[in-house]
Formats: sequence, structure tokens, C-alpha cells
Amino acid sequence: MIEASTRLRRAILLNDVLLVQRIIRNNPHFLQNPDFADKSNTSLHLAASHGFPEICTLLISLGHDANEISRNSDHDTPLMLAARNGNYEVGTLLAKQFPRCIPFYNKQGMDALALAAQCPGSTSLIPILLQDESFPARADVQDLDGNTPLHHASASGSLKALRILLAAGANPLAKNNHDWTPLAYSQTVAAEVYFKNLIQEMEKRRQDGARASEELFRKKMAAAGGGVRLVSKQEQDEGAMGDGEDEQIIDDALKRHWSPVDRRRPGTPGGGTPVMRHEWGSPPLLGHMRTRSGDGRSRAESG
Repeated sequence: MIEASTRLRRAILLNDVLLVQRIIRNNPHFLQNPDFADKSNTSLHLAASHGFPEICTLLISLGHDANEISRNSDHDTPLMLAARNGNYEVGTLLAKQFPRCIPFYNKQGMDALALAAQCPGSTSLIPILLQDESFPARADVQDLDGNTPLHHASASGSLKALRILLAAGANPLAKNNHDWTPLAYSQTVAAEVYFKNLIQEMEKRRQDGARASEELFRKKMAAAGGGVRLVSKQEQDEGAMGDGEDEQIIDDALKRHWSPVDRRRPGTPGGGTPVMRHEWGSPPLLGHMRTRSGDGRSRAESG
């Protein structure tokens, strides 16, 4: 006779809610049922990874993860598996039921937000993770390789995820442990151009918002009869120069990564150490320099 633990896993994979309910009712101690041959994934891990919301709802109602969030041997939670596999409905259910697990991270230092950014099918889950009232995900959190969710979204080619993360305050100039920004992981030239336009658009909005706030403050001060200091032309020019410097910094950072033909791009986040680039091409080797006739010294030595 097949063991109850095996029958339960098969019933979950068949998405048979009634069969799962009957097996657990007759064998309540098999509710979590970790599979030690498969990274110790529990019943909820299995249902979440395959995107079965009805079975997940049943398992939660029976007390699965009521006391402690289950993790497998990779320290993945069921929410992480749902995010990794693009199961938006299950991911939303788990984020609402167990919001405290949203900031949890696995052995690679990745949380549910980073995994959702990796999978275009989980893009709609990103705002839910970012906007949770009690345990919101952080847009700039870094994994063990230094990659942010923006790095993963850029590598996955999810343009919508890029826009959501930038609107949430993600830093487009953040560098990972290999000194690469998210822009360097763009899958195509078109995606890179779109990403650059997004960054410039967000920066323009920030500057417009700052100017609007300053103007509103001046109007309030004038209406309240407070003293308003007159700004000299020199100070205005200095302020304009400051804004120009900020824009130049961003432009310079963007240009350093803009040459899809001449420069080799890094591998995707987590896919190995990328080959580092030299700004002016490969540096010359002294061993290849032509020597002077007679003494055998190189020009570098004689200079």
C-alpha cells in the first residue's frame, strides 16, 4: 500500500482538493509533510510552486504555517516559490496571510521581491510586496552578490517591473559586487534605451517636484506675512549649476554602460562573475612593445 505521505503529494500535484482534504483528515500529522528527497519542501511549498490557490487555502485553513513559516533546505518560503514560478494568485494569497515572511531571505540573500523581479509572470506581485502595511519589501535590498531587485528585473527583461521599482525609489545607479549597475544587464538594446529613458523621466519628475514644493513654500510664507529673502542672480546661477551637475553625474553614469556593440556585457545576476571592462579598451602589454635596436631595451624602459 502506498504511504499516506506519498499519496498526499500526488493529490496536491493533481490539484485534487477533495482528495487532499480526505487524506489530511485521516492523517492530520501529515499536514506539512516535508519531502526530504526534495529540499524538505512542505505541502504548502508544493502547492505554491505549482500555483494551486484552492489547495493553498485549504492547507492554511487546516493550520499549515500557523505557528511558524515553513522553509525548505534552501531557506525558501512558499511565498518565494510562488514568486519564482510566476504564480501571482498564490503569491498574493500568501503575502496577505503571512505578511511577516515578505522580508525573509533565502541562502542566496534573495527575498520574495527579488524573485518576483526575476520572473515576468510575477510582475503584478511586486506592488503587493512593496505596499504591505506591516512588512513592506525594500526596493533597494541586496542579495549576497550585491544585486538589487532592479538588477534582476533588468536581466529578466521585465520593462513593467523596471518602471514599478523605479517609481518605488529603487536606485538605478546601485552597483553589485562586480561593480555593475542594473542598466548593464539589459537584455536588448531597445530595453536599455527604454531603461535610460525611464531613469531620465524619474529624475525630471523629482526635480519638478522639488521646484513645485519650493514654490508652494514661498507662497505660504508670503501669505503668512513672513519674511522672504530675495535671491540674487548669482545664487540663482549657482543653484542652476548644482542641478546641472546632478544631471551630468547621471548622464555620465549612463554613458559608461552605453555601447552594446563594442563592450561585452556581464552575465545575468547570479550567473557567474562577469568579465570586467576597460574604459579605453584592453591595456597594452609591455612585453609586446618594440625594443630599440642595439641594447634590447624597450621604449618604456629607456624613457
